[in-house]
Order: sequence, then C-alpha cells, then structure tokens
Amino acid sequence: MTECTKRHIDQLFKDNIMSRLIICTLLTAAIISGCNKDSQNPEDDLSIGIDGWEITKSSYDFDINPRGIYFVNPNLGFVVGYNGDIYKTIDSGKTWKKKNSGTTLHLHSVYFLNEDVGFVSSVAMGGCLNADCDKGCVLLKTTDSGETWIKTFFPDYTRILSLKFFDSLNGISIIHKPDIPNSRDEYVAITSDGGFNWNLLDLAIKPSYDKFFCVDNIIFIAGENQKIFKSSDFGNSWKTINTPIEAYHDVRNIYFYNENIGYIDGITAVYKTTNGGQNWVKTNFPFNSFDTFHFYNENEGFNIATVSAYEGGEFSTFKGSICYKTTNGGESWSKSELLKSLYLGLIFFPQRNLGYGFNLSEFCTIKKKD
Repeated sequence: MTECTKRHIDQLFKDNIMSRLIICTLLTAAIISGCNKDSQNPEDDLSIGIDGWEITKSSYDFDINPRGIYFVNPNLGFVVGYNGDIYKTIDSGKTWKKKNSGTTLHLHSVYFLNEDVGFVSSVAMGGCLNADCDKGCVLLKTTDSGETWIKTFFPDYTRILSLKFFDSLNGISIIHKPDIPNSRDEYVAITSDGGFNWNLLDLAIKPSYDKFFCVDNIIFIAGENQKIFKSSDFGNSWKTINTPIEAYHDVRNIYFYNENIGYIDGITAVYKTTNGGQNWVKTNFPFNSFDTFHFYNENEGFNIATVSAYEGGEFSTFKGSICYKTTNGGESWSKSELLKSLYLGLIFFPQRNLGYGFNLSEFCTIKKKD
C-alpha cells in the first residue's frame, strides 16, 4: 500500500467512521487553564491545556453526519451533511433548526456570502429512490438565508467540494469527474456566473486532496511534487510555491495566518515561512500533523491533535486528543496529557478568537477568554 493510499484510507476513516464512534460526553463547560485532571473521574481528562481559552459543549436531540460547516458571523451558522441535511443556528449554536434542502443527496460543502446568499454542494448518488439520484451532483443556492433553495444539476461531476465564493458571480471549488484510468479526475474549478457553469483548470493538484486553505481571499492548495499553488485573483491565475518536503512525501496540510506567515505539514515534519513561501524553515514542533491548528495572532497558536492507534482489525482506535500551545510563534510549546473525552469534530473559525465544532449531535465552542 502506498503512503498516499494509506493516508487516503486514514482520512476516509476519520471522516466516515470515527465521527460516529466519538462523543465527548463529559465536556460541558471546561475552562482551558493548564494540565489538571478531573479529580472526580481520573479516566476522563477535562483540562485542555491552552491558557486563556475555554471550550463548552452542547448536545441536541438530532444527529447529523457533518461534512461542511460555515458561520457568516458569530451568531449565524449552517452545518450540512448526509441525506440532504441542513441545519441553521442564529444564536451561536445554542439552538438549531432543520431547513428543507429539497434533496436527500449527501451534502459536503457550504459557503455563505452574507446572511442571505449561500451555496451548498453534494456528491452524486445512484441507485437510490430519491428523484435526485442518477443526476450527478447538485449545487444548491439560497437568497433567503436557507428558507428556499434553487437546484442546479451537474451530470458529469461526481463531487463538488470546498466551495468558496468571492462575490455573487465569482467562486471556486474542487470538482471530481468519473474515474478514467490514466487521466486526472480531480480539478480546481472556477465559476464567473454564480455556479451555473464551471471551468475545470489544468492545475496539477495533489490527487485525493479535497480542500483549499483561504486567507484574505488568497487561495492555497497542495500540488503534486511537493508544491503549493497560490491564487490572488479568484483562481484565474496561479503562482507555484516550492517546498523543502522530501520527494517521497507530500504537502498534507496547509495553514497561513496571513499572506506571509504560513505552515505546512509534510507528514514527517512541519515547515514555516515568513515571506509567503519564498523560504521555508523546518520547525521543531512536537507534532508532525495538523488537526485543529489555529493561530490567534502571529505568536499565539494551538494544535488540538487527535490520537489513535491500531489494535487489530481494519481501522485504528481513537484514544483521545493532545493539546499543544505556543506563545512565541512555535519556538516552544506546552503540551497537555491525553484528553480521553475530547474530540472537536468538524471545525470552523469565524473569528480569530472564536471557533465552532460539530460532531453528530454535539456542538463545541472554542472561545478566547477576555
């Protein structure tokens, strides 16, 4: 099994299996203030180890297999998932209301331009009873904050992922076409008419990579041969950024705080740039992969990393999370003990000081303390 295939299988497991096995049942209002254990139940570590931040958790009477989350502002957010599920909150996740998407196709990405105008995309499905099956992918658009949706079908596409729109007309996504041997089936695609038509670009992105990283309307995506592609003009032109990652590895994850300061996960090492990728320095980070990786400012950041281990069987077993924090741009890190009950799920940060996570029927808030 190749390294790329193994990583792809691990990612599929993380997306499709682990989220149904993990429920952080004991985390209700944990204040992140060191590495203390819960004295009443030492088997469940409730300290998070990130000074100045707090995590709270809420549970709901519904389940969603979340595949996309987006918050327009700290109050208004949407989460989408399997079977056409769309849920909306207007009170920072305290309550959620299910919206009628008009489809039962599995939804995988959501993006809103403002409080009213938003887009949701799906994967193609066949052999099911819903009227939208065997029609390819669907792109949903709303102009009334999710109350009603307009459907556009794309019979030649199998997945539309990682939606982002810069305005009502210009947008970008990652689109998959049916697998044809010895040919590319995954493309960066741009639209200039609000998503009704897409132009598939001849850009050598890394196979099986299904996400962009965006900061200040600048797009980064991992390319083949340890390269990164960057666009500052809605995806119409791209600059190639070389990286020092070893030839037998890939760019696994990308994080940029701004256009200049960025980090890449090269599977065995993390690299940092302070000049937009012109130069990279290998870091001494105590982890080599990103999970919930986030910087509040240029110096203060954290990584909440999930831990799993193979114990026999087809898939690895989730063990918990370890939290790392830096206050000097990654020169040094504090580390928590293994937090057995913590799993944040799908994460989105609408602001530097505020993040949200969704996992099945549980919603977590990561907030910087005043």
